[in-house]
Amino acid sequence: MRTHQTLMLVFALVSLSIMNGCQKEPQSVDSAQQADEMAYTPKAAKLVADINSFKQKMTAVRENPNLKSGEVISKEEARWNIETLFNVTYGFPDLSYSKTITDTALVYLPVDASGNARLEDVVAVYEEVLALVTNFYINANFDEKGFLFMQLKSGETNNGMLEIKLEAVTGARLGTQDDPPVNFGPFYDGDDWLYGDDYGKCGYIGNSDAAEEIQVKIRENMIAWPEPPNGFRWLVLNPFTINLEGNEFKDENDENLIFYVPNYTEDDKCLDSIKMNLHYYNEEQVIYQLVPQFYNEFFNLEDWAFLGCDLIGESTTISDIRTIRHKNKLDYTERILVPVSELPLPIEIDNEL
Repeated sequence: MRTHQTLMLVFALVSLSIMNGCQKEPQSVDSAQQADEMAYTPKAAKLVADINSFKQKMTAVRENPNLKSGEVISKEEARWNIETLFNVTYGFPDLSYSKTITDTALVYLPVDASGNARLEDVVAVYEEVLALVTNFYINANFDEKGFLFMQLKSGETNNGMLEIKLEAVTGARLGTQDDPPVNFGPFYDGDDWLYGDDYGKCGYIGNSDAAEEIQVKIRENMIAWPEPPNGFRWLVLNPFTINLEGNEFKDENDENLIFYVPNYTEDDKCLDSIKMNLHYYNEEQVIYQLVPQFYNEFFNLEDWAFLGCDLIGESTTISDIRTIRHKNKLDYTERILVPVSELPLPIEIDNEL
């Protein structure tokens, strides 16, 4: 009974939050113009200038492949420029998706002893990233799809080559739907799943599990991005990942919000529909409220957005204690408004073919 009451409380709070977030006040023409002016912050203006500067330099290198500019930039600036311009040009993180896949690859950037890279080498790596991500996108087995975002993470430098890990996220597009009726869900009688490891439904062998099914529902019901003011677009800046082991947050009864069961029994492995709903709403609380509140990555952001998650259901041993849990890989980004006149709307990545 306590589990059911806790679930209903969480559901009520989430529903109230969503209802409040959906209310809109009428806006006058003057206030709309003022909002447009306020939307373009000094930080955004500098960001646009930096992106366009790199874009212009890259165009010059592409159009004059035999000319050497002699310009060098730091390896971190190179990584940032490639990642940011790519997401500006091809990313659609604000659309709705039912599920996503993440493809990875390694690319290598030549750097000198001071950690600087030639502009021509940076452009060559951008072209390599474009080819890799385009191939990932084409091979994504979705009927209707979109490219969300790309993330670059710098690794070690060996023999003058900086290793950079590429992660590219492609999604299955979710068709436009009418608002569903407010009811108890999103899991119902019969939605009983084993905790993880692709064990399937309770009592049945399958190719999914509780973690994956909760992940799919989180993706399908992600909070929609607000419409940008007239003449503006959203820009994804510096995407980052928060990794959770599963036992970071607890409720008022000192129970883990995320599914995390040490010294588990066989009964603990099965999450019936009530437990599935409980952990679905607990995950939403963690994603949208607790992580942004307690993690330093959010403290200096003007605005942020949740990009998606990967929930991994696994059986493991922690400090000699057998444990089943849902590890969380949560992707976020800073979100900034910029004028479309300065940075045009993104294009579909397969249009580059």
